[in-house]
Amino acid sequence: MKRKPRSRLSIILVMLLGLAIFGSVYYTWNTTTEVFQPANSSDTRRVSFEVAKGDNATTIADKLKQSGLIRNPLAFRLWARVRGLDTHLQAGVYDKLSPSMTISQIIDQLLEAQPDATRILVKEGVRLEQIAQAFSAAEPKLVNFKEADFLNYTKHINKFPDAGKYPILKTVPANRSMEGLLFPATYDIPIDATAQDVMNIMLKATTDAIQKNNLEKLGKDHKLTLYQVFILASVIEREARFPDDRPGVASVYWNRIFRPNDETVSLLQADPTVQYARDSQNPPKTYWGQLQDSGGNVAPDSPWNTYTHQGWPPTPICSPGLASLQAAASPPHSDNYFFLAKKDGHNVYAKTKADFEKLLAQYPQQ
Repeated sequence: MKRKPRSRLSIILVMLLGLAIFGSVYYTWNTTTEVFQPANSSDTRRVSFEVAKGDNATTIADKLKQSGLIRNPLAFRLWARVRGLDTHLQAGVYDKLSPSMTISQIIDQLLEAQPDATRILVKEGVRLEQIAQAFSAAEPKLVNFKEADFLNYTKHINKFPDAGKYPILKTVPANRSMEGLLFPATYDIPIDATAQDVMNIMLKATTDAIQKNNLEKLGKDHKLTLYQVFILASVIEREARFPDDRPGVASVYWNRIFRPNDETVSLLQADPTVQYARDSQNPPKTYWGQLQDSGGNVAPDSPWNTYTHQGWPPTPICSPGLASLQAAASPPHSDNYFFLAKKDGHNVYAKTKADFEKLLAQYPQQ
């Protein structure tokens, strides 16, 4: 029996269907492989990328996209889950990722490599002991950092091997510590960093802040040595809750030292200096607790008690941030000798003790 020849139309339809299937497969393949390709194959720079504790594949994908390291977060999430990224990832800072890497290469790096650094925030207004605790508690752990070495070097400048590198340390009177001289910031610290390495990183940041903001020259123009700028800034840091209050606080304390009058007799009368005195004599578990008595009755013999000792305290009392350093180096002119923090944290100022008493009545503290 003879077969009927296929019509030309049938052949054309089969061919068109085949082309459609091929095109669909080709498009799907290209689209799928495209999203797995590098975000920018010509961009070979290294990007510092932090994986925070608790980050999952979704969080990491979004952060990688924001950092310009991947094109498609969904593609990353799918492949990351296939590879088990959620269960094997170690928190830390990875310095070897690049926009020129594929998604697969990035996942390999995150899965197989140890973090290159740990990201640590050193807050404004903290003491040396608190800075040491922050580095000791870092995750991932700084394997070569020893808190005892850090405190030994920072409290005995002559024992720090690299002290000669930093002009700011030469301004510190003999037998004083580095209190207040380690710049507060967020640092990416290499995992294998020692206490000496950490201090070099922080002291370089301090040096850069001094130079970029002309702090020494500004301080000199206002009768302050560079070290006194840091002392005043440290008190401002603990006293002023809001940035716009820092210049006013700076002006009050500057007036008390350089324009003394019979009411203030060169006494700063700053509560944070008394807190520092108290906590230095009897180190607590938590620093900067509220005073339980008037300032003159707490650690009265300490030279850091500015109710009982005239002039500046012997050292800074904490690490001041840039805004406080700038306010201290260039305090605005005023005739104010008193200030009071309202319940909302903002300050009000007074020229005389009588005016200050009125403010106390207007803004009760309890």
